[in-house]
Amino acid sequence: MKNLGIGIQELSEFKKRNLIYVDKTEIINKLITSGKYYFLSRPRRFGKSLLVNTIKEIYLGNKDLFFDTWIYNNRNWEEKNPIIKISFSSISYREQGLKNGLELFFDNFAKKVNLTYTESDYSGKFKELIEFLGEKDGVVILIDEYDKPIIDFLDKKSAEIAEKNKDILKNLYSGLKDCDKYIKLLFITGVSKFSRVSIFSELNNLTDITLSEKYSQIVGYTEKEIVKNYSTYFKIIENKFRINREILLKNMKLWYNGYSWDGDFFLYNPFSILNLFENCNFSNYWFKSGTPTFLTKLIKKQNIDIKKYDNSDFTIEDDAFDSYEIGNIDLNILLFQTGYLTIKKKIINPENFSISYKISYPNKEVRDSFYKFLISEFTEIDKTQFTEITKFLKESLEESNIEQFIIILKSLYANIPYEIFMKNAESYYHTIIYLILKLLGVKVFVEKHTNKGRIDAVIETKKYIFIIEFKMGCVNSALKQLKEKKYYEPYLSDSREIYNIGIAFDEKERNIKEYQVRTVEELEIEQS
Repeated sequence: MKNLGIGIQELSEFKKRNLIYVDKTEIINKLITSGKYYFLSRPRRFGKSLLVNTIKEIYLGNKDLFFDTWIYNNRNWEEKNPIIKISFSSISYREQGLKNGLELFFDNFAKKVNLTYTESDYSGKFKELIEFLGEKDGVVILIDEYDKPIIDFLDKKSAEIAEKNKDILKNLYSGLKDCDKYIKLLFITGVSKFSRVSIFSELNNLTDITLSEKYSQIVGYTEKEIVKNYSTYFKIIENKFRINREILLKNMKLWYNGYSWDGDFFLYNPFSILNLFENCNFSNYWFKSGTPTFLTKLIKKQNIDIKKYDNSDFTIEDDAFDSYEIGNIDLNILLFQTGYLTIKKKIINPENFSISYKISYPNKEVRDSFYKFLISEFTEIDKTQFTEITKFLKESLEESNIEQFIIILKSLYANIPYEIFMKNAESYYHTIIYLILKLLGVKVFVEKHTNKGRIDAVIETKKYIFIIEFKMGCVNSALKQLKEKKYYEPYLSDSREIYNIGIAFDEKERNIKEYQVRTVEELEIEQS
């Protein structure tokens, strides 16, 4: 039984430790034999570093590491090339600054290859190193996490450092264009894709494969790959929970599948899958490995309507993916690049062949964890307390105890610190309600469309249907809308009991002011 390679990024470690390697060498071979300059953006912990190190071992000619993989018998292993690998996670730029960190890196590299620089600047040294190593057969340049010195400083306090580091990186890459004859392959990875003008302005021949159909599966796991490589671990979980393969796969897909960069192929998060097999429990492994504090603060600051991310019609135009800048962050693109949103469908306009993408949460792990993190940011209520609150709210709905439901909601709003309330923002109240409802564990539809309008919320339990309209100020306006729009009509054929609820918020009190409940019969009588 082979072991799980959680967190292992060096291919050489897989053989030493008897780890399972999911073979990506056929698609890697297609990449390195089809072109020369590449850029790939993927979320954290998705296999980028392992991919970079696999390419490194291929060009070093370490054939023994690839036994039982596709490339083992499909490559001339006598062809070898020198490697320049820059991993920005290993460069010390926080303490001594990025420029000094790069200077130290290139100075240490020169000692290993017996090179004496004539240039004193880090950019000049990089160019000299490329020419020195690539003189004969060309050098392979692998740059991993190129954007780390920028995204580590994206908060407001450190934005100046991010801009400075961006200029340093731009200068670093500026000499690459003149080194074309010395370069065998240039492969750059990162999480964020900054516009080419800002960093890669001179590399106009850099091919961005982030949304490429040909390379959409170069990292991440397909279901077929998981079943083929981890069958023994499947059996352990199946025995533990006494479930069959079909049920296990269904839950794995719900929790961890759903990432896509072309709208056709959907992938599993490798980090979450490996931790599932390691711990034999479904949990929020990937989400817990990195805290999106910066993102949640931006959502609140920019008053983003997060409901749109659950909307199957929410789309982003293709050219928006190239517009990401430090001083003008498009939060939709940032959430996509960091893995909290993904492509669900690619849409090609048949008239002009323009491309747009439907964007949403990839899976249950990301969606539920993101909701919980957001509710904490919006309310400062800790996770344990919030779990208790949602439990009581769900019980109230299942027992159609609407009074208790409202009392719990009022108590929740009363516990929100005064300082974090957003003034004059009705959406703030709606967002909190929305997050709460989505985490209840019951069927919830927010902003549900009917032939007469849009319902703020519909909650369905086994016995009841609750149709809810929220208003700022007066509950009568909420009831009036429920009457006139007859939001209950699509549910009249349903055997469950229907309750129409109007809820009004008081901005001054920063809480629910009043509410009214009507059955369908009562609404129809009032309307007549």
